[in-house]
Amino acid sequence: MTFEIKTIARMAAILAVILLAVFLASRSYPQITGEIGEDIDIGLKAPDMSFFSADKINLEVNSSDDVFAAGGTVNVNTTSADHLVIAGGEVEVRNVTIEDLFAAGGELDLVTGTVADDIVVAGGQITVRKTFEIGGSAVIAGGEALIEAPVPVDLRVGAGTVYLNSRVGGDARLSGDTVTLGPEAVVDGDLLYQTENLVIEPGAVVTGQRRAMPAEDHSTFETWGRGAGELFGKLFLAATLGFAVLVLAVAAAVPSLMRSSAAFIKSRPLQSAGIGALIAIGTPVAIVLLFASVIGAPLAMLLIAICLAITPVAIAATAFFVGMESRRVATKAEEPPTGWGGRVLWPGLGALVILLLGMIPFLGILVWLFALLFGLGAVASRGGRALAMNA
Repeated sequence: MTFEIKTIARMAAILAVILLAVFLASRSYPQITGEIGEDIDIGLKAPDMSFFSADKINLEVNSSDDVFAAGGTVNVNTTSADHLVIAGGEVEVRNVTIEDLFAAGGELDLVTGTVADDIVVAGGQITVRKTFEIGGSAVIAGGEALIEAPVPVDLRVGAGTVYLNSRVGGDARLSGDTVTLGPEAVVDGDLLYQTENLVIEPGAVVTGQRRAMPAEDHSTFETWGRGAGELFGKLFLAATLGFAVLVLAVAAAVPSLMRSSAAFIKSRPLQSAGIGALIAIGTPVAIVLLFASVIGAPLAMLLIAICLAITPVAIAATAFFVGMESRRVATKAEEPPTGWGGRVLWPGLGALVILLLGMIPFLGILVWLFALLFGLGAVASRGGRALAMNA
């Protein structure tokens, strides 16, 4: 099965022009710093948003924007940023000066540094040492949580084991199998706890009220569950009807586009899927690169709008193809239907087939993916000619 060389050449030329524009724009106006590898040491001044990913990261960054890092082992040292977002198997934070911290890790150790506002952390074993300064509130969730750093505002912890040994300026909401207030713990607000084993060691002080939080009302969750089930049922019905109406509307509005796209899928299935894959992969990459520059941002928004417009049309084209092929097998008719009944019935049947197959776990993802790729390639290849025929 041969490919149309001219079609591929045109698409490659267009993609090359886009990427060249992106490259020139991003070279002139860099907005994002990033690095990916297996083992990276990062020491740089990054005035813009930064992304880093590796198996092991040693991070030392001076940034006025947000910094994101993810890896197996993440060591952060002497770093300044607006928001610091990190995730890893083992995470250690030292000598940071940041506005907010969002961190997740198997083992998370906050050693030294200054956070002007809040921290939100989650992990297996979490340690917040007394040399780590927090300016706002703290939200912590994990297996084991040790809090030695003062928290000026509110503290909320949910963990298997909670050990608080510092001052909390506001309320402390602590829940876990075991909750312990150490000898240096001071809660200026209320202590609200949910545990079967509350330990308050000598020297611990609670200025406000001390009360147990009520157990969760499971009947309430059951009510929410029933309501959610009804909501998802209605959403599914709406999605089903919406998808069917979309296919029928597109088939009625641009019948030549649907017929031409279905014929292209049938005669050149590999080419159709290949062009669709090229567009599906190249367009998001181009959008991300365009957003990395000031000049390219409007073009990126235009590409997003085009994608949002063409995606449902592409899936509708594949549904039309499935419906027409089902008609050909069932009736042995090669010519397209002339009456409105046939024009509506068979595309609707194709939409129903894709929708039902798309509900099957795992297989459904592939069904929707191939429906998009086949339709995208066919519409991109035959769209201009078919729309000209409609005009």
